[in-house]
Parts: sequence; C-alpha cells; structure tokens
Amino acid sequence: MRLTEIYNSITEKKVEDPELAAQIKEYAEISDSLDRAKAELKKLESKYKELEGVIRPLLEELQETQDKALEVEDILVTIKRKGYERTSYAYKEALDWVKDRINPAMRKIVDDSLEATKKPAYIASQIGVQKLKEEKADSKLKMYFNKLAQVFSFRNNKLSQDIDALKTKLQSV
Repeated sequence: MRLTEIYNSITEKKVEDPELAAQIKEYAEISDSLDRAKAELKKLESKYKELEGVIRPLLEELQETQDKALEVEDILVTIKRKGYERTSYAYKEALDWVKDRINPAMRKIVDDSLEATKKPAYIASQIGVQKLKEEKADSKLKMYFNKLAQVFSFRNNKLSQDIDALKTKLQSV
C-alpha cells in the first residue's frame, strides 16, 4: 500500500463551498449547544424527580383532608390534574391471540385487518458532529507514519543483520 493511499484512507472529504462550510459550522455549534442543554436538562430532571418524590405524596395527602395546595413564601404548589388509572388495549397482540384460535377464513380477515391498519414510519438518520483540531488530525497521521516507519526500520535492521551474517560466512569460507 502506498503512503498516499494510507493518507487518503484516513482523511475526510474537505468542503470547498464557503456557504456550505458556514452552514456546517453553524450546525456544529447548534449541535454542541443542544448536547450541553440536554445534559443540563438531564441533571435538572433527575433533581426534579427526586424532589417530586417528596412533594407529591404530601399533595396527595392534602387532597384527602380537602386542602388544595402547599404554600411557601410566594410559591403555591398544587396538583394540576388528579392522577387516575387508565386501561388501554393492545389491539395487535389481541388480534394475534385471536388468530391462533379461529378457523382459516377468519384468520384471513384478521390478517387483512392487520395489514390494512399497518402504517409505515420513516426514522430519520442521525448526524454526528465532532469538532476536530488540526493537532488531533496531525497526531493521528503521525501515529500511522511512525508505525509504518517502525515496520520498515525493523525490516531494514533484520535485512542488515542477515547481510552481515552472510558476509561473515562468505569471508570464513
């Protein structure tokens, strides 16, 4: 493998269009901001759930005593909507269960109904953004070249040793 092939295999396509490059930079900045916001949101949600675990039972207990809210200074905490249990049906699982227990003609109707209610969904690809520093790309390239140089150096040293051993044998003959 030539050195240019090695170099080309570890590089990415450079964007020449300045407008596209600006859009990619803006996209990368927005992506970084979103990642930071998501991390912050995750921390806040964790703390929120922890505090909610303390406050919710108190609010539910208040409702039993006909009180409506908890008040601290200028903060009023209430339950917006009372919790309830809801029953929902898993229709596909129910139809699959029925399919095993009916005759072939009815099974065809069930299959047709499942097929008629099938909805395709498109899952968009995800784009990853990473900021590269020139030093990282250079260091990676240097690492590959150093490994290649070590291989050639080892081969060269081994070849030199073999030639020296051969010369010594020839001189002794």
